[in-house]
Amino acid sequence: MKRRKNIGSKRKHPVKVPFNRPIVKYVVNAQAPKRIVLLNNEEKNHAIGESRIRNHDSELRIMMVLDQFNVGGTETHILTSVRELLRRRIHVVVVGKKGEMMDAFAALGCPIYELNFVTEDYLQNTKEEKKIVAQMKQILNVERINVIHAHQIPSSHFAMAASEQLRIPLIFTVHGHYSINEALVMRKSKSLLCVSPSILKKLPVHGVATHLIPNGIDMVQFNDRPYAKTELRNELGIPETAPLIMYAGRLSWEKADICRDMIEACYELRKERYPDLHLLIIGEGRQSELISDLTNVVHEQVGQNFIHLLGNSLNMSRYYTTCNLVVGTGRTAVEALACRCPVVAIGVKGFIGPVNPNNYEAAWDSWFGDHHANEKWSSANIKESLQQVLEMSDYEREEQGWVGRNFVKEQFDIIDTTNILLNVYNDLLRNQRMVYEVK
Repeated sequence: MKRRKNIGSKRKHPVKVPFNRPIVKYVVNAQAPKRIVLLNNEEKNHAIGESRIRNHDSELRIMMVLDQFNVGGTETHILTSVRELLRRRIHVVVVGKKGEMMDAFAALGCPIYELNFVTEDYLQNTKEEKKIVAQMKQILNVERINVIHAHQIPSSHFAMAASEQLRIPLIFTVHGHYSINEALVMRKSKSLLCVSPSILKKLPVHGVATHLIPNGIDMVQFNDRPYAKTELRNELGIPETAPLIMYAGRLSWEKADICRDMIEACYELRKERYPDLHLLIIGEGRQSELISDLTNVVHEQVGQNFIHLLGNSLNMSRYYTTCNLVVGTGRTAVEALACRCPVVAIGVKGFIGPVNPNNYEAAWDSWFGDHHANEKWSSANIKESLQQVLEMSDYEREEQGWVGRNFVKEQFDIIDTTNILLNVYNDLLRNQRMVYEVK
């Protein structure tokens, strides 16, 4: 199969910023907990768990800016962050173009504004730039916003213009690698947030305050739900004993290529070793139709339907709980680990393989293959990794399950990442206020 070349150019602009939350290196043969407390700090964000929540500045009023309310890792990250900020009673509004996740944001109870930042082709809507900037300024004024937090390039250009005209500080979160031509927003930002060490090291700008804040996960939302296993398998007509693999990702560009190689690897595994294997594919994108056509061809060759194209989903934990393993990157990998599900990490930049305590640090540094990798993926190394995980003993699976969840809780808990984010917001406000010396 021909693979599309990775987009983006190489940059050599290392930025060394210390991160005060070191990776915790777990021991594989550690003993499982002897006692389980059902209502502990992890499962409850108030009462006992209240001590983990940082006191907030009641003056904070945040505008979150995204291109469109689509289903994807960046959008899910923003949704999770907004939910936690609202729990802290921070005033948050969200602006973006209408999309599939708009109702999920509206259900949080915060103000939602629809602005056409991008065209139907996901390009910056330059034709309506003046109108959009004027609309943003009106919203900023009505909602009395004092911090703008942008996350994606097209919409951030409008946010930058409104920020400069109203003197409201702009923060930009760097979710992936961007070209030098798109560095203007970063240079104009008062602060940059990076979601992985690999991104931080390769920022194309200097002289802007940078912070490494992991992509936060709600540990209550993402957990093992054993009762869901039988229900979903019955719904899809999959036997309880059949190996079940899931690939989750946007079906566009490199991630669609990974999906095609996943289908080929699963096809080979069914022929050679697991005749009852099933594959779930969660996600949609520009190449959804091509994936659907390939699925039909494979089913004709096999004479049986074993690939389930389920589209986008906002209830991922039931799938993580049901599957024997998940193939994905970024938030997908972290969410699956939180649900105690084994993960094979493959991202835009390359192949990481089965995630285990021996490579937690490398996986986090590269955002599970999305931001960096030393090895390319292929149907052969995907197949080998899938077989390796499927052949794990029950003891190994159980042990790696709770150790992986501990890793996620230590490094990606939304409570802790929001505490760091609030520190950035409040520091920004303090530095924004002008101080005059009276002589």
